[in-house]
Amino acid sequence: MAADPRQEARRTAGRLVTLTRAGQLDAVTGSLTLLSFAGRRQEQRLRLILGALIEALAVMLMRRAHTMGVRGTFGADLRRADESAVDIDRLAPPVRATVRALLAAVNGCPQDADDQVALALAGGATANVQVIVLALKWTANALEWCEDEARPDWLDRKAS
Repeated sequence: MAADPRQEARRTAGRLVTLTRAGQLDAVTGSLTLLSFAGRRQEQRLRLILGALIEALAVMLMRRAHTMGVRGTFGADLRRADESAVDIDRLAPPVRATVRALLAAVNGCPQDADDQVALALAGGATANVQVIVLALKWTANALEWCEDEARPDWLDRKAS
């Protein structure tokens, strides 16, 4: 029996988050680079991995918002290190699509999130690695502040 591609992508994403949290970004980048150049079958795998990370982030954000009594439509207030505002339309297209995928996911639009994930991964192998590493960093950071009950079951919070 063949493995479920979504479950396999979650396992891979979980391992990549563990490596990211351990500071092994060279290993993460190397693994993703190999997948990015491995052909058509791996493109779908990368899409599922990024989708799993976006889904995990959305779950953690929404569960956290729920515990704080926050409801409604969510947006993003993007800031530079100096706290100046960043216009989403000025972001590189793959990064912009990744942010929009997360916004679609937290606002209950899974098809739009999937469409944005596909756009995020349409920029070529180097851009693919960059946006997945970005999502990995977001996920690793989210695990630092989310409560145990807020994280998806498949994502190991205790990984170091």
